[in-house]
Amino acid sequence: MTVEVERTATARDPEAVAASPAVVRRRNRERLHALDGLRGVAAFVVVLHHLLLIAQPVSQPPGEPAVLSGWWWLERTPLKLLTAGHEAVIVFFVLSGVVVVLPALRRIDFSWPGLVVSRVVRLILPAWAAIVFATVLMLAVPRVPQQVTGGTWLAGQVQKDWSWQHLVVELSLMGSSVPHDNVLWTLKWEFLFSLLLPGFLVVAVLLHRWWVPTGLLAVGLGVAGSIGGIPPLEYLPIFFLGVLIAVRLRAIEGWSESRRAKRLLAVLLPVSLLVLIAQFLLAPVVPGSSVGGHALIGLEALGGAGIVVAAGAATGFRRILEARLPQFLGRISFSLYLVHLPVLATVTWLLGDWNWPTAALIGVPLAVLTGWGFFRVVEKPLHGLARSAKRGASRAVERYVRSDRTA
Repeated sequence: MTVEVERTATARDPEAVAASPAVVRRRNRERLHALDGLRGVAAFVVVLHHLLLIAQPVSQPPGEPAVLSGWWWLERTPLKLLTAGHEAVIVFFVLSGVVVVLPALRRIDFSWPGLVVSRVVRLILPAWAAIVFATVLMLAVPRVPQQVTGGTWLAGQVQKDWSWQHLVVELSLMGSSVPHDNVLWTLKWEFLFSLLLPGFLVVAVLLHRWWVPTGLLAVGLGVAGSIGGIPPLEYLPIFFLGVLIAVRLRAIEGWSESRRAKRLLAVLLPVSLLVLIAQFLLAPVVPGSSVGGHALIGLEALGGAGIVVAAGAATGFRRILEARLPQFLGRISFSLYLVHLPVLATVTWLLGDWNWPTAALIGVPLAVLTGWGFFRVVEKPLHGLARSAKRGASRAVERYVRSDRTA
């Protein structure tokens, strides 16, 4: 309805023809700023999540946390949003579905080969640099077993020694885990989504009028993937939800300006946040290892999509995300995501996990500072390289197609 109203106004008023592109560009910039801020907040939540994993073995009593204890407040109340790392990754996946597809929606002659090449440069090369960075820290600060509690996440899942074999395998980013820098497991799904994006976009455009059942079907597939332990079915539908939101984004913004919509959005955001962490809130009655627990994990995609919609709509939440601090974190979010864990792990191995408060006071600011430096030195220069690679790939394919036609 909103799009048709804009077209009618443009046809009747010549001045609207000149004004409309500026309005659309302004709205797109505002909306994308908010999504950048949301990505920055999510990246910082991942930092706090790994800090919690470091502190957990030496500060949390075994078993279910006692009601009203410190860990109960952190794990069984909405405060869990501050440290919900896996859930923040779900928000990342939905955001990728929105942001990556928007250029394709704005240009009829969009180059899919150019997109793939650009994504390789923007995802793979910074990841390789992050693995090298983690390896250097590992060699600089030896991982002495006595410095961390045995059998913990830090002792068992973070790389403790170095070898060429491990390094070569992890540089592929296609394994189930990347012990040098654990967070890099998500990049496999980001890249696979890039390859599947044309099909996702076609389906989303064809079914955009039935966006509610289509979105619920995607959520249902994710729940089935979580219950069945099928990672592609669990994660790829989350990206599709983002693509569906991108296709509906202008309609969402126009709808969100009405009073009725603002009342609905005021409910959507808190409900979505609670759905995102429902598995933690309901853990005492629905164990995470049960079918119900896995179903709740699958439903996190629904919460993530609702949060992204609230960020893209004309709401107070969007204005908060456009503030200076979320925008700064959003600018360095990918770099912060890539390098924070090697920094936190190294500081903890150096000080011992029993000194986790000191490790936190040093490690978190140092991780943010390192993320900013990594952005300036590695990620930002690669943006230009990615744009050049995109243009080069597009021209190469175009030349090949033309030469084949004239042959």
